[in-house]
Amino acid sequence: MTSRSRVKRTLWTARTSVPVTKPGIRVLVLAAFVLAGAPLLRAQAPAVPAQPDTPAQATAAPQVPPGPIGGFEQYQLESSGLGRSYIVPKITLSELYDSNPGYAATTSGSQSDGVTTLAGGLSLQWIKRASTLSLDYTAGGLLYNTGTQTNSVTQQLGVTDHLTLGRWNLVLAENFSYLPNTQFGLGGLGVLGGGTAGGLTSTGGSTSFNPNFQTNSTIGTLNTYQLTSTSGVQAQYLISPRSSLTVAGSVGLLHYFDDTNQMFDSRDVIARVGYDWSVSARDTFNVSYIASVLSYPSGLQGFYSQYIQAGYRRILTGRLNLSVSAGPVISHFDPAPGQTTVPGGSNAVNWSVSAALAYALRNGSITASYNRGVSGGSGLLLGSVTDQLNGTLSHTFARVWNVTFSGGYSRNSSFEQTAPEMNASAVFNYWTGGVAVSRPIGRHSRLQFFYTAQKQTSNTTMCVGGTACGPIALLQTAGITLFWSTRPYKLD
Repeated sequence: MTSRSRVKRTLWTARTSVPVTKPGIRVLVLAAFVLAGAPLLRAQAPAVPAQPDTPAQATAAPQVPPGPIGGFEQYQLESSGLGRSYIVPKITLSELYDSNPGYAATTSGSQSDGVTTLAGGLSLQWIKRASTLSLDYTAGGLLYNTGTQTNSVTQQLGVTDHLTLGRWNLVLAENFSYLPNTQFGLGGLGVLGGGTAGGLTSTGGSTSFNPNFQTNSTIGTLNTYQLTSTSGVQAQYLISPRSSLTVAGSVGLLHYFDDTNQMFDSRDVIARVGYDWSVSARDTFNVSYIASVLSYPSGLQGFYSQYIQAGYRRILTGRLNLSVSAGPVISHFDPAPGQTTVPGGSNAVNWSVSAALAYALRNGSITASYNRGVSGGSGLLLGSVTDQLNGTLSHTFARVWNVTFSGGYSRNSSFEQTAPEMNASAVFNYWTGGVAVSRPIGRHSRLQFFYTAQKQTSNTTMCVGGTACGPIALLQTAGITLFWSTRPYKLD
């Protein structure tokens, strides 16, 4: 790479506490120590350019060519990368104050607590001549200092394997999590490398899944262990240098382990066929057909949906990624056992939308995403029309300090066709937002201070089978997180 290319690449690289317990005091003392000692660490180490806000283990892999619009993976802006093949161990420690760890419906019913989170994991990338394997794994635990909630464990795994066989590009993918609540609801707790405002981060390495294929829940509820898993395969055939045909399929499950809250499991099977046509190196158009089947092992009535979408993507390498897909979605419901008709008719027609924006600034970045479609109902509804919006604004100042503002919103509306099993007009609105300020300390560590707030409103307090559901009082978290990793260990 020439010197001019390296300069250009650098210019457009995306840059991305109220503990009241004794462990919290220890972490604050540690933070003060490392902040005071950071200048000495930098003085002893060779001079290096200011690093992005993400630690070494969380920077993305070298940019791969963009896949099909609406495929398994989301296109990422270029980053400094960690080399070709490597493995990086990582550790995250957080101490925070949580105003409502039990997700109580009212402020008077909530009990605050201090929470210590500790997580460890690794990021791996292994590149061969015709394949690229990417893996991120994190496991940890949440310790409640005064016992308002039961201590819990967390696990999350993301794996993708890319294979190139002549004109064929194959992707095998797995996304797995075992958490004590929804990913959306765990935002700000510092779990799995999180702690950035506005929601739980992914496993934080080289995998980047399309949320449209992920089985997930976006309705807040009482703490309940849940397992989510999405497995899929995608095959893209390059018809010409400008066009391709893609066939993909995935199987997902959402399983709850606590029978006390009476939440119900769901399964989904998704098949997708898409055609992409590039009119230039920057602009690509797409048309796709998607079929989705949702079922409930408990015997509750399932349904299937069909999507037709038209999409567009614009890419400016290292600077901008904008993609939008939209179209109608028709969901079909069969009559319940013993019934001959379906309330509101057998078919429900809605709009589906998938939009994503990533824009690299000279000293920061802007990201935003919006998804609308049909989901399984998050263990509380018999399917729902789900809207989800997320956004971040990141800015680096004084060379080493970074501030990130984040926000998220989800809305779940039940189907009229699911009456009388539940309230056919039930609506859940869940919002979250906050701010995080961080700085690197040494080459492979980062210290972060954060604050988040979240709340859920609803027009119902009872879901399927008499399950308690509904509003969640304002939940606020504030604390400090320490990220640490080793240097990347080369595998080749």
